[in-house]
Amino acid sequence: MEFAATLARAASRRRLALAGAGHPERLAALDYADELALKREAFDAFWCDHGLAGRPEPVVPAPLPRGYRTTTKRRAVAGGGGFALAFPGVAIPARGAAASRLDLPEHVATFDWLAERLARPPARALAAALNWAVVRGPAGSLAVILNVRALDAKVVRAAKLLAEALQQEPLGARAAFLYLDPSGSDYYLESRRPSGVVSFKRLFGPDWLQVEVAGVKLHYPPTVFSQVNDAMLPVMVDHATALLAPLDGHSLLDLYCGYGLFSLTAGRPAARVLGVELAGAAIEAARGNATHLGCAGRVRFLAGRVDAHFIAGRLRPNTEPEAVLLDPPRQGTAPGVAAALAARNPVRVLHICCAADELPREAAAWAAAGYRVRRAVPLDLFAGTAALETLLLLAR
Repeated sequence: MEFAATLARAASRRRLALAGAGHPERLAALDYADELALKREAFDAFWCDHGLAGRPEPVVPAPLPRGYRTTTKRRAVAGGGGFALAFPGVAIPARGAAASRLDLPEHVATFDWLAERLARPPARALAAALNWAVVRGPAGSLAVILNVRALDAKVVRAAKLLAEALQQEPLGARAAFLYLDPSGSDYYLESRRPSGVVSFKRLFGPDWLQVEVAGVKLHYPPTVFSQVNDAMLPVMVDHATALLAPLDGHSLLDLYCGYGLFSLTAGRPAARVLGVELAGAAIEAARGNATHLGCAGRVRFLAGRVDAHFIAGRLRPNTEPEAVLLDPPRQGTAPGVAAALAARNPVRVLHICCAADELPREAAAWAAAGYRVRRAVPLDLFAGTAALETLLLLAR
């Protein structure tokens, strides 16, 4: 049974009303104490139903369970009632922007402003081409990204007019961009961009975002993945650091490393760190962060697709005790990754699962490779939704 179904079953027993299965804020109307108790019960039941070894620890609560999301999006919808910015899979407002209990209030205000401006005649070409409106960053330092299916002169002209007006508003917008995605992908920033054409255009402001975790300031481009809950990042890094310890005298292999979040925080005690990430922009950001922090000699970053062939063919054998950290995307690791990593004989592995439904498959792959779950720490990284992030500590 999927985790969402287990959660719904537990909610029924507790007589708690949830939003529909496709709603992006399914638990947001609950009192947070009720939500947390529900998730703890459901996760224990899910773990037991799938016969996973041991017992998970209690769900670690979010320090800011509502109004926390620092990466937010709305789908552009034009209809008889006017122009709207809507949540996918949710009833479309007649006009304006969909409300949210989980998005940063400054993000919600920005969507409201965008919806009103995009409904005006001067923005007609931009509104017609818009796939998504995306807002990223903390209050006072927002980046607005307009994901469009066409990037012609009319769209660019309308976008520049909107950007000029946006800079005059007290919304905290620090930068704005156009992002070309002719496919209208649901991933809105991660789809394959067309080659040979301009696909990303800065309208104003710096072309980077910043997050500060564990006393470390990290920069990354506005199209690179970062967790949606900045308030939870210190909690996540603290748990990762504790689970990986001790790292003194060890090397750390950080797979799916992004812009270097774990390499440059939890990896600080390690003798050497190698981060691997597919996206070139993320790797360049990670290298820039390592240089800025003065640790580029100890911490290296390599671009590549994380699969069994890459691990066996591109990674050098370790010469000291090695710890491995994996933070793959929601769909989990490719077949053979656990076995290829086990062949390196790491002393411990920290596998971060973004989706609870991937836990049985990933744990089984590690068990087949000779590694067992020693601790399982679920984090309420997505408070108000039917999702949990889980840190699995594995060892032989």
